[in-house]
Amino acid sequence: MGYLRQICYTIVTVFTFHTAYSQNEADDFFSSANRFFNQYVSNGLVNYSAIHSDRKELDSLTIQIRNIHFELLPENVKKTFLINTYNILVIKNVVDHYPIKSPMDISGFYNGIKYEVGGKKITLDEIENKELRPVYKDARLHFVLVCGANGCPPIISNAFLPDKLENQMDVQAKAALNNNNFITVNDAEKKVLLSEIFKWYEEDFKQDGSSVIGFINKYRENKIPEDYKVDYYDYDWSLNEFNKNNTEQLSDPTQKTANIQAYTPSVLLKRNQWEYKFFNNLYTQTEGFDKDGNKINYHSRSSYFSSINQFLIGISPRLSIGADMWIKSVRNDSETSSPFALLKFENTPNTRTAISSVGPKIKIAPFKKLAHLSVQSTFLIPVSKDQEGASNGKPYLSADRYFLITQFYYDHSIGNKFQLFFQLAPWLSVNKTFETKSINLATPLDVFLSWFPSKRVTVYVQNEFWPSYNEKGISSWFRQEGVGLKFQLIPGLLETEVLYTKFTMGMNAGAGQTFNFGVRVIR
Repeated sequence: MGYLRQICYTIVTVFTFHTAYSQNEADDFFSSANRFFNQYVSNGLVNYSAIHSDRKELDSLTIQIRNIHFELLPENVKKTFLINTYNILVIKNVVDHYPIKSPMDISGFYNGIKYEVGGKKITLDEIENKELRPVYKDARLHFVLVCGANGCPPIISNAFLPDKLENQMDVQAKAALNNNNFITVNDAEKKVLLSEIFKWYEEDFKQDGSSVIGFINKYRENKIPEDYKVDYYDYDWSLNEFNKNNTEQLSDPTQKTANIQAYTPSVLLKRNQWEYKFFNNLYTQTEGFDKDGNKINYHSRSSYFSSINQFLIGISPRLSIGADMWIKSVRNDSETSSPFALLKFENTPNTRTAISSVGPKIKIAPFKKLAHLSVQSTFLIPVSKDQEGASNGKPYLSADRYFLITQFYYDHSIGNKFQLFFQLAPWLSVNKTFETKSINLATPLDVFLSWFPSKRVTVYVQNEFWPSYNEKGISSWFRQEGVGLKFQLIPGLLETEVLYTKFTMGMNAGAGQTFNFGVRVIR
């Protein structure tokens, strides 16, 4: 019995020692985290630039997070530790990739990049959705976990502490839910505009059997009537970075002026926001590439004009719909003629102009946390008859075919001044009788590098590879390079664009050049 008693005593002593040691580890962590947030967080925003310049404290916190004996911590300490850890690792991820414009610029920011927490490798998404939400079932977590974006409730300039956590969470919930920028109430129209947090995590706010409005009213000074219509403003994924021009804790969801530079093809419009764009392309050629890729002279000039008119409207943050109308013109002329003679739009045996195609389009963001990845599909229906000129003897205008164009868009910021944009756009076409044997496929791939010298000017270079296929493989291809310029005539509303490209390589394709002009309006 004495031997057994000694073993039990030893086990209890070792366990007590490890528990006390773990508690000391946690106390040191909370103290370090508190100093860190005091130094680098101001007015709900983070001074990422300062941390990036001197990251000793951040790296020290990361080591503490990795080495802590998490399983030995008391439950309330675990919860507090995980909240602080989430916020610190968000900051670390931003600083590791700094400078950026948004956490969405980083692939796998929430669900791909793993961190070592208490000896276990885990993502931010797993901290939130496996270690916190299902374990503690506390909707107030959504007001203390800060995702690195301005759409989140503001981060505080202190660490959360175990003995103060309940009060701190209540304070943050009240601050967010009484902030008119976070929750906008329109009594005249009996409407309330909420953050999308309340839509994404609706079940968390209904856990006690109340409605979302009921949960909100528990913390609001001015209660919202339950019969008010609920709608959601688009989440602001811009970085919650402190700088001299940005001192607001939350962005204004009712702001109407758009940053047109931010609306690349990869980014969807906000709800009820619309975009109209017409892009005019003039392609002209006197030479081409033969089957061996050698240049040949046609001893004549062929010029083709396309005016692509596009309209899109945002239905939700992840869905836009719209329509296209393509107007085309062609002119066959002498080799020495001007390509711009086509712009006379004459009706002669060697010229032709018509509405070529119209059709609907849809654009989606398939992944909620990848705001800079989108997919757009357009179905073009041929309008004018005999566009190929097979029966009427007129010049070839366009293919007499139905087209399904699916465009995969992705962009990635390189600091604050540069951006890479990628587009893969399979073109699938079929003749008017929908014969299977008539199906054609092309898979153009575009890469753009953009430079933003100012908020109104964008300069970019383009490289495109366009292969077409038949049953034997690639039947033709070409490569074109170009340089373009965009300028906002009316900031946030009206943008113009010019682009010049040249076809430099190819097979069974033209060796021409293009002159382009476009206008875009976003409201």
